[in-house]
Amino acid sequence: ADSRALSNLVPNKPGVLLKRVLHAPLKKTDGEKSLEEKEGLNNNELESVKKIRNIYNNPDKIESKVLHEAERLEGSVRSTGVHAAGIIIAPKDLMELIPVATSKESNLWLTQIEGNVIENAGVIKMDFLGLKTLSILKNAIALIEQNHGVKIILDEIPLDDEKTFELFQHAATVGTFQFESAGMKKHLRELKPDKFGDLIAMNALYRPGPIAYIPNYIRRKHGKEAITYDLPEMKEYLEETYGVTVYQEQVMLLAQKLAGFTKGEADTLRKAMGKKKRDVLDKMKVKFIEGATANLFPKERLEKIWTDWESFAEYAFNKSHSTCYALVAYQTAYLKAHYPAEYMAAVMNNAGSIEKNTYLIQECKRMRLKILGPDINESEKGFTVNKKGDIRFGLGALKGVGEAAIECIIEE
Repeated sequence: ADSRALSNLVPNKPGVLLKRVLHAPLKKTDGEKSLEEKEGLNNNELESVKKIRNIYNNPDKIESKVLHEAERLEGSVRSTGVHAAGIIIAPKDLMELIPVATSKESNLWLTQIEGNVIENAGVIKMDFLGLKTLSILKNAIALIEQNHGVKIILDEIPLDDEKTFELFQHAATVGTFQFESAGMKKHLRELKPDKFGDLIAMNALYRPGPIAYIPNYIRRKHGKEAITYDLPEMKEYLEETYGVTVYQEQVMLLAQKLAGFTKGEADTLRKAMGKKKRDVLDKMKVKFIEGATANLFPKERLEKIWTDWESFAEYAFNKSHSTCYALVAYQTAYLKAHYPAEYMAAVMNNAGSIEKNTYLIQECKRMRLKILGPDINESEKGFTVNKKGDIRFGLGALKGVGEAAIECIIEE
């Protein structure tokens, strides 16, 4: 393993397909209920399928013994695998905290505890995903340095750049991260974002469920709808989103402020909302109402707030997640606004299909960027930008010209 404090996460996949073991109806017959096409069989289904029920109650049959053994094995892990993106980070040697295993699929250890409980062992569970946009940014920065002698450091670009926000306001976002869909562009034209916080909110709201609140957010931002709060004390945390609850963190902070939740309890509330754990939410509601009532807030108003939060739980989004996505989106827009040719060349280098590049070339024409065909003296493997600021097709676009031939041509 590369580190004794890192491991991959094992996905939760218990049980076996019962239909492989027992001959039971998989379709309804004569009004009799059937087994569903899924893994596992709960007790309610066991009672409702006559054939299975009869087998279960006949101890002389081998199938009955299988069912009784299955009850004992219920919830056991059927097989192991490696989570596509889950990584566990520990403050010390993992072997001191959890059982681990080796795997042919990874150089890291593999946990033997499932993801839904592993954090109780004192480790952090993270998802690390690959992002094509990072390759685009890297390629664009290299082209910019090559053509302009400027070394762009993304962490240092200003987050209040006027030219970048003009690009968002005009919805000229083709090729940018997260903001290029037709629906998003429509909302950007109406919103006319002028601060980074608007991008964070739009990224969080533009998904099934919360998308219904985008018109409220836009109207409130432009003073066309009153900004209201259930309690004056809520303004501190909801003012940045014009009174619209957008982030899980807002609920966490309000639970602490109104009801005296600890940070740990607020995080438990966040997880319960995200996973829609009804039993946990019911317990947390009692604690919230009691705590906030003790702080002299009216109970009927608290009931409304909690009801709103439960509805919010259906689409609750993490602000830190949305902020990271909005930052990457802003960086792509900044490069497109200030170095359009280099940025679009980088996007086309990472498009992955002729259809996508055809679409991007149309955007280049709209931007009045000149696209030149492959040239044996000027072209490299991919799209580049010449000294005049024109985008040049790469030799890789030529059918039948392989990488070895391209390398030879470039060397010549």
